[in-house]
Amino acid sequence: MNKNILISLFILLCHIPLVHAEDFINEVASANDLYESNKYQQAADSYESLRKRGLNNGHLYYNLGNTYIRLGNIGPAILNYIRAQKLIPRDENLQANLNFAIQQTLDKINSPPPDKLATIFFWVNDLSLNENVNFAFAINLAFWLILTAWFYFRTNFLRLARNSISFLLLLAFIAIGVKLNLESNSKTGVVLAKTVSVKSGLDASNITLFELHEGALVNIIDQRQGWIEVQLDSRQKGWIPKDSLGV
Repeated sequence: MNKNILISLFILLCHIPLVHAEDFINEVASANDLYESNKYQQAADSYESLRKRGLNNGHLYYNLGNTYIRLGNIGPAILNYIRAQKLIPRDENLQANLNFAIQQTLDKINSPPPDKLATIFFWVNDLSLNENVNFAFAINLAFWLILTAWFYFRTNFLRLARNSISFLLLLAFIAIGVKLNLESNSKTGVVLAKTVSVKSGLDASNITLFELHEGALVNIIDQRQGWIEVQLDSRQKGWIPKDSLGV
């Protein structure tokens, strides 16, 4: 855990604007010290302060999830692990901790399975959106370099390289579109309330269809008038108050 914290500190600093680096360095170091001193609530407050000030980093969310696990707050822990997954999707420790946290919940609902697009473009879920964009940028740069060389040296090798890079570039741009589509159309929420009744309509007086408990993972399909429509599968869906769910 200490090694992960040090690595996280390094990665966090790589993403911090220089003008604010000193403030963030002090706060991250303070939060890490609090965690190592078993002052988990204070560490969580410090990590949350960083998050609210706009620091969007997978390792920050990972550390925050670990802190909430120590506090026994399963819902916020799972929420931050899910947030971290979007930014560091290939982290094995993160996946292991998320699986452990889910097993501590009453409902034990696993993350939604990938849809057909994610299955076809299987590598998309293994890359964050930024990584997909950076990959497309690198392929685009290689394409223009090869195309420029081909204009001067019309060899068979350069023609093959040009055609191959063109195909990769097309795939890279399609992958970005798929990633954006997946993130906009598939929203995962985490129940933060100890228990919440899933209603048949936008009012507490409506019929209770079933109950969910802290840490349950749900698909968000609609939002109206302070209520969110959630879905577990094709048969189980309904409405819960917005303030009982974290996204």
